[in-house]
Amino acid sequence: MERETLVEAVVSIVAVAMFLVVIVVVGVLFEGTNHQLVGLGPFALIGSVAFFIVAMSIAGYFLAGQ
Repeated sequence: MERETLVEAVVSIVAVAMFLVVIVVVGVLFEGTNHQLVGLGPFALIGSVAFFIVAMSIAGYFLAGQ
């Protein structure tokens, strides 16, 4: 496996793992009755999805330039 492919795979795996951790943390911090998100939980979840999309786009841009 080429070094470039390995770097791309590691960056992607780490980003997805961090995204999953953020989703779990948001779910735990903003959990209400019946396992529903309360307060700012939905906004935090949408914000984390948007941040993940932007972060992966930026990472892909910089990795493509290598």
